[in-house]
Order: sequence, then structure tokens, then C-alpha cells
Amino acid sequence: LLDRERGPEDLALWGLLHLAAALSYAKVGRRGDAERYWDRASEAAKRLGDGYAHEWLIFGKDMVDAYAITMYTDLVRSGPAVEVAKRIDLAPMRSATRRSFHLVESARACHLQGEDVAVVHLLKKAYKESPETVRFNLFTRSAVVELATGNNTMIRDDAQQLARNLGIPA
Repeated sequence: LLDRERGPEDLALWGLLHLAAALSYAKVGRRGDAERYWDRASEAAKRLGDGYAHEWLIFGKDMVDAYAITMYTDLVRSGPAVEVAKRIDLAPMRSATRRSFHLVESARACHLQGEDVAVVHLLKKAYKESPETVRFNLFTRSAVVELATGNNTMIRDDAQQLARNLGIPA
């Protein structure tokens, strides 16, 4: 039903459909399928051009690139996820909720690598972007409790403050 050649609306919808498939395949550990569908979504986003973001889907190159963090983290490939997170500029993304979500996903990738300082730093940034997004994120809630009660004294106070901000007993 979607014709990539019909115009930007169809191309954005087509790309978003493939991005959703990529993320679904990543959740179940099917790396080849996840990467193939992500490549298709990325190709659609590139065709739409830099700076394009669908009015209500927010689909565009920045979003597709940022969701690579989620894909690689779900595939338990923290190295590529962190590499993507290092080069993504979330500032142009119009949605504070999406910016916050991608910061949380970056923290999740760092958590896989045992980088507690980075996890706390990224979760604090995500909280500043959108407290509600962070407050109801399951990874955030478990990571903050873990870090607030853990043995890493370098970040324990920050994690405990974040727990208080989120209303999480720690």
C-alpha cells in the first residue's frame, strides 16, 4: 500500500515500518534481519534529506540513527551501540521525550559495558530533558536502584539523588 516513489509521506511511512521491523527483530535477537530492515529505514531517511522530520511521526535521519542505539543494545552489542551514541547529536530532535529516550538507551548501552559513571551521567541528562520519560522507564528504575545501593562510591550519591528525583526508594 505504500509506494516509496509517491512522495515524502509514503517514503516516511515506509521507512518507519522498516524501522519498527528492525527493532522487533533486534528484540528477539535476529541480528541479520534487524540490520537489514534498519538499512532500509536508513536509506528512506537519507532520501528524505538531512533535517527532514515527519510532522507527527518525527521520522527522519536523526531518529533512524538514534534508534540504532536501541537496536544494537537489544542485540547485546554494546560496542556498536556506544559508538553510535558517541556520534549522535540529539539537539536537533524536536521531541524532548525522544531525546530523553535516546539518552536512556545510551545509558543502557553503557550499562552493558559496566560504565557506571556514564550511566548516571546519561540518566541525569535524560531526566533534565524529560523527567516523565525517565521516571517510567523500566531500565532507568532498575539501574538507579542498583547504582544507588551498589559499592561504587564515586557515583552512589548522584544515583541516590536521581532516585529521590524519580520517587524511587533506594
